[in-house]
Amino acid sequence: MAKAIPKWVMERLSRLWKKYGDSQAITFKQIKDVLKMDDENTIRVFINELKKADWIEVQLSPESSRERIYILKEPNKIMMEIVSNGNKRSKG
Repeated sequence: MAKAIPKWVMERLSRLWKKYGDSQAITFKQIKDVLKMDDENTIRVFINELKKADWIEVQLSPESSRERIYILKEPNKIMMEIVSNGNKRSKG
């Protein structure tokens, strides 16, 4: 179930969604290019925050088992999950 993410993650995710939202999969290099960041550790932290909050799916690349592909989840579905999760907490 999707959870809320920090503002700094949301800002970066919005840039990715604007460029690749309708795409099926993106690579680490594409993420790095859109975010215009050289620090790969920061990018990895960003991706881990998205995975932890269930906003992104990670799969092995069909071309190379060492590489990953990232699939952005649709924002409206995520928001519905967050609202649904919040309603369950307030009732229980």
